[in-house]
Amino acid sequence: MSKVSRKRGQQVDNPMHTITIDLTTPVSPERVLARIVDFSAKRPEVFKAVQAKRLIVHDVGETTADVTEGTRSGPILNWERCDYDWSRPGVVLAKVKDSNIYALTGSYWELSATPAGQGSDVRMVWAREFRRSPKGRLFNFVFKRFGQGLFTKYAGEILSNIERLEAAV
Repeated sequence: MSKVSRKRGQQVDNPMHTITIDLTTPVSPERVLARIVDFSAKRPEVFKAVQAKRLIVHDVGETTADVTEGTRSGPILNWERCDYDWSRPGVVLAKVKDSNIYALTGSYWELSATPAGQGSDVRMVWAREFRRSPKGRLFNFVFKRFGQGLFTKYAGEILSNIERLEAAV
């Protein structure tokens, strides 16, 4: 296993691992993106991995946000603080700037939505490096071994949640 030194003495056990999921939805790209950057109390309705009591919105601008999101799964709490940027048309990028699981250099999540017929083609990308800690190593193992399946299911849930919320409007 490679070990790469990072600033502040942080070490990473693995090179960047990336999962990419491509899906289609009947929801327009504009509405998909609007739901992705909705940091209101409705956020956990879109992202089941975000618990309302662990959602902290530090700042929201016209095309940026600073947000901490987290969840507890059994005895394990994981959280990340991200700089969100949606200044590029059709794209939302969330760069990790603090986390108890992820390495601070390089980890990000990105969603792009482009027109497709009456809806959208959506691409979700999770790129992760993990801290060199027991939790980080556990998440690294799960992400590499089971991540494609888990994130394919989660991406589908995110879009289903958006579709359900949009249908209710």
